Amino acid sequence: MKGVVEEIIFDMRKKKLSIIGAGNAGCITAISNYLYGTDIFDIIDIYHDPSYPMEKVGQGSILSISMLLNEFFYLDFVENNLIQSTRKEGIMYENWGKKKEKIFHPFPQCATAVHYVPSLLSKAVLECGRFNVVEKNIVDPEKEIDSDFIIDCRGRHNRSSDLYDTLINPLNSVILAKKEGAQPELLYTKTVATPNGWTFVIPNTDSVAYGYLFNDQVTTKEDAYENFKELFEVEPKECLKFENYLAKDCFQGERTILNGNRLSFLEPLEATSTGFYLQSAEYSFEYMTGNIDKKICNHLVRDEMFKLQNFVLWHYQFGSKYDTPFWDYAKSLPFNPDEELENMIRYSDNTSFSDQLIEITKFKKQISYSQWPSLSFKCWIEGVK
Repeated sequence: MKGVVEEIIFDMRKKKLSIIGAGNAGCITAISNYLYGTDIFDIIDIYHDPSYPMEKVGQGSILSISMLLNEFFYLDFVENNLIQSTRKEGIMYENWGKKKEKIFHPFPQCATAVHYVPSLLSKAVLECGRFNVVEKNIVDPEKEIDSDFIIDCRGRHNRSSDLYDTLINPLNSVILAKKEGAQPELLYTKTVATPNGWTFVIPNTDSVAYGYLFNDQVTTKEDAYENFKELFEVEPKECLKFENYLAKDCFQGERTILNGNRLSFLEPLEATSTGFYLQSAEYSFEYMTGNIDKKICNHLVRDEMFKLQNFVLWHYQFGSKYDTPFWDYAKSLPFNPDEELENMIRYSDNTSFSDQLIEITKFKKQISYSQWPSLSFKCWIEGVK
Protein backbone atom coordinates (compact mmCIF):
# COMPACT_ATOMS: atom_id res chain seq x y z
CA MET A 1 0.00 0.00 0.00
CA LYS A 2 2.84 2.38 0.79
CA GLY A 3 4.25 1.93 -2.71
CA VAL A 4 0.86 2.69 -4.31
CA VAL A 5 0.46 5.90 -2.28
CA GLU A 6 3.95 7.06 -3.25
CA GLU A 7 3.20 6.41 -6.93
CA ILE A 8 0.01 8.54 -6.79
CA ILE A 9 1.86 11.40 -5.06
CA PHE A 10 4.60 11.24 -7.69
CA ASP A 11 2.09 11.46 -10.54
CA MET A 12 0.35 14.46 -9.00
CA ARG A 13 3.42 16.52 -8.18
CA LYS A 14 4.22 19.63 -10.19
CA LYS A 15 6.73 19.07 -12.94
CA LYS A 16 9.83 20.90 -14.10
CA LEU A 17 9.94 22.11 -17.71
CA SER A 18 13.05 23.29 -19.53
CA ILE A 19 13.00 25.20 -22.80
CA ILE A 20 16.16 25.48 -24.89
CA GLY A 21 16.45 28.65 -26.91
CA ALA A 22 15.10 32.17 -26.47
CA GLY A 23 14.23 32.99 -30.08
CA ASN A 24 10.70 33.32 -31.41
CA ALA A 25 9.78 29.69 -30.82
CA GLY A 26 11.39 29.49 -27.38
CA CYS A 27 9.64 32.66 -26.21
CA ILE A 28 6.21 31.65 -27.54
CA THR A 29 6.61 28.18 -26.01
CA ALA A 30 7.69 29.62 -22.66
CA ILE A 31 4.84 32.15 -22.51
CA SER A 32 2.22 29.59 -23.53
CA ASN A 33 3.30 27.07 -20.90
CA TYR A 34 3.60 29.75 -18.21
CA LEU A 35 0.08 31.03 -18.82
CA TYR A 36 -1.66 27.67 -19.09
CA GLY A 37 0.57 25.43 -16.98
CA THR A 38 0.42 27.09 -13.55
CA ASP A 39 -1.13 23.94 -12.06
CA ILE A 40 1.30 21.66 -13.88
CA PHE A 41 4.76 23.22 -13.79
CA ASP A 42 6.59 24.22 -10.64
CA ILE A 43 9.62 25.60 -12.51
CA ILE A 44 10.14 26.67 -16.12
CA ASP A 45 13.79 27.03 -17.11
CA ILE A 46 14.96 28.79 -20.24
CA TYR A 47 18.42 27.74 -21.41
CA HIS A 48 19.80 30.59 -23.43
CA ASP A 49 23.11 31.00 -25.26
CA PRO A 50 23.61 34.79 -25.64
CA SER A 51 26.19 34.26 -28.37
CA TYR A 52 23.59 32.65 -30.64
CA PRO A 53 22.42 35.11 -33.34
CA MET A 54 18.83 36.40 -33.23
CA GLU A 55 16.43 37.04 -36.10
CA LYS A 56 17.71 39.94 -38.20
CA VAL A 57 14.38 41.35 -39.44
CA GLY A 58 10.97 42.24 -38.05
CA GLN A 59 8.44 39.50 -37.45
CA GLY A 60 4.82 39.45 -38.58
CA SER A 61 2.27 37.54 -36.51
CA ILE A 62 -1.28 36.26 -36.63
CA LEU A 63 -4.10 37.13 -34.23
CA SER A 64 -3.46 34.28 -31.77
CA ILE A 65 0.12 35.49 -31.18
CA SER A 66 -0.85 39.10 -30.45
CA MET A 67 -3.48 37.83 -27.99
CA LEU A 68 -0.89 35.59 -26.31
CA LEU A 69 1.64 38.41 -25.98
CA ASN A 70 -1.00 40.79 -24.68
CA GLU A 71 -2.14 38.31 -22.03
CA PHE A 72 1.44 37.88 -20.81
CA PHE A 73 2.76 41.47 -21.05
CA TYR A 74 -0.43 43.55 -21.34
CA LEU A 75 1.13 45.50 -24.20
CA ASP A 76 -0.05 48.68 -25.85
CA PHE A 77 1.33 50.78 -28.71
CA VAL A 78 2.30 53.82 -26.65
CA GLU A 79 3.57 53.35 -23.09
CA ASN A 80 4.12 49.61 -22.75
CA ASN A 81 5.58 48.58 -26.09
CA LEU A 82 8.47 46.38 -24.96
CA ILE A 83 8.83 44.64 -28.33
CA GLN A 84 8.30 47.74 -30.54
CA SER A 85 5.05 46.43 -31.94
CA THR A 86 3.38 47.99 -34.94
CA ARG A 87 -0.19 47.30 -36.01
CA LYS A 88 -0.92 44.52 -38.46
CA GLU A 89 -4.48 44.93 -39.69
CA GLY A 90 -4.07 42.38 -42.45
CA ILE A 91 -1.91 41.37 -45.41
CA MET A 92 -1.70 43.37 -48.63
CA TYR A 93 -0.87 41.23 -51.65
CA GLU A 94 0.55 43.07 -54.66
CA ASN A 95 1.14 41.73 -58.19
CA TRP A 96 -0.24 38.26 -57.43
CA GLY A 97 -3.66 38.52 -59.04
CA LYS A 98 -4.67 38.46 -62.67
CA LYS A 99 -7.94 40.16 -61.70
CA LYS A 100 -6.69 42.69 -59.12
CA GLU A 101 -3.33 44.40 -58.76
CA LYS A 102 -3.82 44.52 -54.98
CA ILE A 103 -5.62 42.01 -52.79
CA PHE A 104 -6.16 42.88 -49.14
CA HIS A 105 -6.58 40.07 -46.64
CA PRO A 106 -8.11 41.95 -43.68
CA PHE A 107 -8.34 41.14 -40.01
CA PRO A 108 -11.54 42.17 -38.16
CA GLN A 109 -11.57 45.67 -36.64
CA CYS A 110 -12.02 44.13 -33.20
CA ALA A 111 -8.76 42.18 -33.55
CA THR A 112 -5.29 43.33 -34.53
CA ALA A 113 -2.16 41.29 -35.03
CA VAL A 114 1.27 42.87 -34.68
CA HIS A 115 4.72 43.12 -36.18
CA TYR A 116 7.52 43.09 -33.63
CA VAL A 117 11.28 42.86 -33.19
CA PRO A 118 12.23 39.26 -32.20
CA SER A 119 15.35 40.30 -30.29
CA LEU A 120 13.23 42.60 -28.12
CA LEU A 121 10.71 39.84 -27.45
CA SER A 122 13.61 37.64 -26.36
CA LYS A 123 14.96 40.37 -24.07
CA ALA A 124 11.52 40.99 -22.55
CA VAL A 125 10.95 37.30 -21.84
CA LEU A 126 14.40 36.72 -20.37
CA GLU A 127 14.15 39.78 -18.12
CA CYS A 128 10.51 39.45 -17.01
CA GLY A 129 11.43 37.47 -13.86
CA ARG A 130 8.90 34.69 -14.44
CA PHE A 131 11.41 32.14 -15.70
CA ASN A 132 14.63 30.68 -14.38
CA VAL A 133 17.13 31.77 -17.04
CA VAL A 134 20.32 29.74 -17.49
CA GLU A 135 22.99 31.05 -19.86
CA LYS A 136 24.46 27.88 -21.28
CA ASN A 137 25.09 26.31 -24.68
CA ILE A 138 23.24 22.98 -24.66
CA VAL A 139 24.57 20.26 -26.97
CA ASP A 140 22.90 17.10 -25.64
CA PRO A 141 19.65 18.02 -23.84
CA GLU A 142 18.90 14.63 -22.33
CA LYS A 143 22.36 14.35 -20.77
CA GLU A 144 22.79 17.98 -19.69
CA ILE A 145 19.33 18.94 -18.38
CA ASP A 146 17.55 17.55 -15.33
CA SER A 147 13.87 18.18 -16.05
CA ASP A 148 10.70 16.18 -16.43
CA PHE A 149 10.19 17.65 -19.90
CA ILE A 150 12.46 19.47 -22.36
CA ILE A 151 11.31 21.51 -25.35
CA ASP A 152 14.14 22.01 -27.82
CA CYS A 153 13.94 25.28 -29.80
CA ARG A 154 17.61 25.58 -30.79
CA GLY A 155 16.97 26.43 -34.45
CA ARG A 156 17.61 24.79 -37.79
CA HIS A 157 21.38 24.38 -37.61
CA ASN A 158 23.25 21.16 -36.75
CA ARG A 159 20.31 18.91 -37.58
CA SER A 160 20.65 15.34 -38.82
CA SER A 161 18.97 15.33 -42.24
CA ASP A 162 18.02 11.65 -41.82
CA LEU A 163 15.53 12.67 -39.13
CA TYR A 164 13.61 15.11 -41.37
CA ASP A 165 11.26 15.05 -44.34
CA THR A 166 11.46 17.64 -47.10
CA LEU A 167 8.44 19.92 -47.53
CA ILE A 168 7.28 20.93 -51.00
CA ASN A 169 7.92 24.61 -51.68
CA PRO A 170 9.32 26.71 -54.55
CA LEU A 171 11.67 28.89 -52.46
CA ASN A 172 15.08 28.30 -50.88
CA SER A 173 16.80 31.72 -50.55
CA VAL A 174 16.13 35.16 -49.14
CA ILE A 175 17.83 38.54 -49.50
CA LEU A 176 17.43 40.64 -46.36
CA ALA A 177 17.52 44.42 -46.17
CA LYS A 178 16.29 47.30 -44.04
CA LYS A 179 15.28 50.87 -44.85
CA GLU A 180 15.69 53.33 -42.00
CA GLY A 181 12.72 55.48 -41.05
CA ALA A 182 9.21 54.59 -39.91
CA GLN A 183 6.25 54.33 -42.26
CA PRO A 184 3.30 54.85 -39.88
CA GLU A 185 0.81 54.60 -42.74
CA LEU A 186 1.86 50.98 -43.33
CA LEU A 187 -0.62 49.19 -41.05
CA TYR A 188 -0.25 45.75 -42.61
CA THR A 189 2.31 43.31 -43.95
CA LYS A 190 3.00 43.72 -47.65
CA THR A 191 3.53 40.57 -49.71
CA VAL A 192 4.76 41.67 -53.14
CA ALA A 193 5.08 39.18 -56.01
CA THR A 194 8.23 39.63 -58.10
CA PRO A 195 9.46 37.94 -61.31
CA ASN A 196 11.55 35.60 -59.15
CA GLY A 197 9.27 34.93 -56.16
CA TRP A 198 7.90 37.43 -53.67
CA THR A 199 9.07 39.96 -51.06
CA PHE A 200 7.79 40.61 -47.54
CA VAL A 201 7.68 44.21 -46.36
CA ILE A 202 7.33 44.55 -42.57
CA PRO A 203 6.98 47.93 -40.82
CA ASN A 204 8.91 48.44 -37.59
CA THR A 205 8.70 51.48 -35.33
CA ASP A 206 11.87 53.01 -36.80
CA SER A 207 12.45 51.14 -40.07
CA VAL A 208 10.99 48.80 -42.68
CA ALA A 209 12.32 45.25 -43.13
CA TYR A 210 12.47 43.51 -46.51
CA GLY A 211 12.92 39.88 -47.47
CA TYR A 212 13.22 39.08 -51.18
CA LEU A 213 12.49 35.35 -51.54
CA PHE A 214 13.62 33.34 -54.57
CA ASN A 215 14.97 29.96 -55.68
CA ASP A 216 18.68 29.93 -56.48
CA GLN A 217 18.18 26.94 -58.82
CA VAL A 218 15.94 29.11 -61.02
CA THR A 219 17.36 32.61 -60.43
CA THR A 220 21.01 33.51 -59.85
CA LYS A 221 21.84 35.49 -56.74
CA GLU A 222 23.21 38.29 -58.92
CA ASP A 223 19.94 38.59 -60.87
CA ALA A 224 17.96 38.49 -57.63
CA TYR A 225 20.06 41.29 -56.16
CA GLU A 226 19.55 43.48 -59.23
CA ASN A 227 15.81 42.87 -59.36
CA PHE A 228 15.44 43.58 -55.64
CA LYS A 229 17.26 46.91 -55.92
CA GLU A 230 15.28 47.86 -59.02
CA LEU A 231 11.86 47.10 -57.48
CA PHE A 232 12.35 48.38 -53.93
CA GLU A 233 15.24 50.85 -54.18
CA VAL A 234 16.86 49.31 -51.12
CA GLU A 235 20.46 48.14 -50.84
CA PRO A 236 20.65 44.38 -50.05
CA LYS A 237 22.43 43.46 -46.82
CA GLU A 238 22.84 39.70 -46.96
CA CYS A 239 21.56 36.56 -48.63
CA LEU A 240 20.59 33.42 -46.71
CA LYS A 241 19.77 29.97 -48.01
CA PHE A 242 17.21 27.74 -46.30
CA GLU A 243 15.46 24.39 -46.56
CA ASN A 244 11.77 23.59 -46.07
CA TYR A 245 11.52 20.57 -43.77
CA LEU A 246 9.64 18.75 -41.02
CA ALA A 247 10.92 16.35 -38.36
CA LYS A 248 9.76 12.78 -38.80
CA ASP A 249 9.21 12.64 -35.05
CA CYS A 250 8.78 15.68 -32.78
CA PHE A 251 10.12 13.58 -29.88
CA GLN A 252 13.90 13.17 -29.52
CA GLY A 253 14.90 10.87 -26.69
CA GLU A 254 12.76 10.14 -23.63
CA ARG A 255 11.98 13.70 -22.47
CA THR A 256 12.71 16.06 -25.36
CA ILE A 257 10.10 17.57 -27.67
CA LEU A 258 11.04 19.72 -30.67
CA ASN A 259 9.56 23.09 -31.60
CA GLY A 260 10.46 26.06 -33.78
CA ASN A 261 13.03 25.65 -36.53
CA ARG A 262 14.36 22.60 -34.70
CA LEU A 263 11.04 20.98 -35.57
CA SER A 264 10.22 22.47 -38.95
CA PHE A 265 10.69 25.35 -41.36
CA LEU A 266 8.34 26.58 -44.06
CA GLU A 267 8.71 29.79 -46.05
CA PRO A 268 7.01 32.80 -44.42
CA LEU A 269 3.98 33.34 -46.71
CA GLU A 270 0.92 34.21 -44.55
CA ALA A 271 3.07 34.37 -41.38
CA THR A 272 2.35 30.73 -40.57
CA SER A 273 5.51 30.10 -38.51
CA THR A 274 4.59 31.78 -35.20
CA GLY A 275 1.12 30.25 -35.33
CA PHE A 276 2.70 26.85 -35.86
CA TYR A 277 5.02 27.38 -32.89
CA LEU A 278 2.02 28.09 -30.70
CA GLN A 279 0.00 25.17 -32.05
CA SER A 280 2.95 22.80 -31.53
CA ALA A 281 3.40 24.11 -27.97
CA GLU A 282 -0.28 23.43 -27.30
CA TYR A 283 -0.03 19.87 -28.62
CA SER A 284 3.08 19.21 -26.51
CA PHE A 285 1.23 20.66 -23.50
CA GLU A 286 -1.57 18.13 -24.09
CA TYR A 287 1.06 15.39 -24.09
CA MET A 288 2.80 16.66 -20.94
CA THR A 289 -0.52 16.81 -19.09
CA GLY A 290 -1.33 13.22 -20.07
CA ASN A 291 -4.25 13.97 -22.40
CA ILE A 292 -2.60 12.45 -25.49
CA ASP A 293 0.31 10.06 -26.05
CA LYS A 294 3.47 10.60 -28.10
CA LYS A 295 2.07 8.96 -31.22
CA ILE A 296 -1.03 11.15 -31.32
CA CYS A 297 0.97 14.28 -30.48
CA ASN A 298 3.40 13.65 -33.33
CA HIS A 299 0.54 12.94 -35.73
CA LEU A 300 -1.20 16.21 -34.82
CA VAL A 301 1.99 18.25 -35.21
CA ARG A 302 2.84 16.75 -38.59
CA ASP A 303 -0.74 17.01 -39.83
CA GLU A 304 -0.78 20.70 -38.91
CA MET A 305 2.40 21.39 -40.90
CA PHE A 306 1.18 19.47 -43.94
CA LYS A 307 -1.95 21.60 -43.86
CA LEU A 308 0.18 24.74 -43.80
CA GLN A 309 2.26 23.36 -46.69
CA ASN A 310 -0.89 22.76 -48.74
CA PHE A 311 -2.34 26.16 -47.83
CA VAL A 312 0.84 27.92 -49.00
CA LEU A 313 1.08 25.81 -52.18
CA TRP A 314 -2.52 26.69 -53.02
CA HIS A 315 -1.48 30.35 -53.34
CA TYR A 316 1.05 29.42 -56.03
CA GLN A 317 -1.38 27.41 -58.17
CA PHE A 318 -2.70 30.55 -59.88
CA GLY A 319 0.73 32.04 -60.56
CA SER A 320 1.09 35.81 -60.53
CA LYS A 321 1.04 38.67 -63.01
CA TYR A 322 4.55 37.59 -64.07
CA ASP A 323 5.09 34.99 -66.78
CA THR A 324 8.59 33.87 -65.79
CA PRO A 325 10.53 30.62 -65.18
CA PHE A 326 10.01 30.89 -61.41
CA TRP A 327 6.24 31.08 -61.66
CA ASP A 328 6.14 28.23 -64.18
CA TYR A 329 8.17 26.19 -61.70
CA ALA A 330 6.00 27.18 -58.73
CA LYS A 331 2.80 26.16 -60.55
CA SER A 332 4.35 22.82 -61.55
CA LEU A 333 4.96 21.63 -57.98
CA PRO A 334 2.81 18.74 -56.71
CA PHE A 335 -0.34 20.05 -55.05
CA ASN A 336 -2.41 17.36 -53.36
CA PRO A 337 -5.06 19.02 -51.18
CA ASP A 338 -6.71 16.88 -48.55
CA GLU A 339 -10.49 16.56 -48.44
CA GLU A 340 -10.76 19.26 -45.77
CA LEU A 341 -8.90 21.79 -47.92
CA GLU A 342 -10.92 20.87 -51.03
CA ASN A 343 -14.14 21.40 -49.08
CA MET A 344 -12.90 24.75 -47.80
CA ILE A 345 -11.97 25.95 -51.28
CA ARG A 346 -15.33 24.79 -52.65
CA TYR A 347 -17.24 26.44 -49.81
CA SER A 348 -15.31 29.72 -50.11
CA ASP A 349 -15.73 29.75 -53.89
CA ASN A 350 -19.50 29.24 -53.71
CA THR A 351 -20.40 31.31 -50.64
CA SER A 352 -20.48 35.11 -50.73
CA PHE A 353 -18.78 37.35 -48.16
CA SER A 354 -22.16 38.48 -46.85
CA ASP A 355 -23.46 34.92 -46.43
CA GLN A 356 -20.26 33.93 -44.62
CA LEU A 357 -20.61 36.90 -42.28
CA ILE A 358 -24.22 35.94 -41.58
CA GLU A 359 -23.10 32.42 -40.67
CA ILE A 360 -20.33 33.79 -38.43
CA THR A 361 -22.84 36.05 -36.65
CA LYS A 362 -25.39 33.25 -36.32
CA PHE A 363 -23.09 30.46 -35.14
CA LYS A 364 -20.40 32.63 -33.43
CA LYS A 365 -17.61 30.75 -35.17
CA GLN A 366 -15.87 30.57 -38.51
CA ILE A 367 -15.22 27.56 -40.67
CA SER A 368 -11.46 27.21 -40.83
CA TYR A 369 -8.61 25.18 -42.26
CA SER A 370 -5.61 25.14 -39.95
CA GLN A 371 -4.95 28.77 -38.91
CA TRP A 372 -7.07 30.35 -41.63
CA PRO A 373 -10.84 30.96 -41.76
CA SER A 374 -12.96 30.75 -44.91
CA LEU A 375 -12.90 34.53 -45.35
CA SER A 376 -9.13 34.31 -45.92
CA PHE A 377 -9.75 31.90 -48.79
CA LYS A 378 -12.51 34.10 -50.16
CA CYS A 379 -10.19 37.11 -50.37
CA TRP A 380 -7.75 35.16 -52.51
CA ILE A 381 -10.42 33.60 -54.73
CA GLU A 382 -12.05 36.98 -55.36
CA GLY A 383 -8.74 38.63 -56.26
CA VAL A 384 -6.92 35.90 -58.16
CA LYS A 385 -9.09 33.14 -59.54
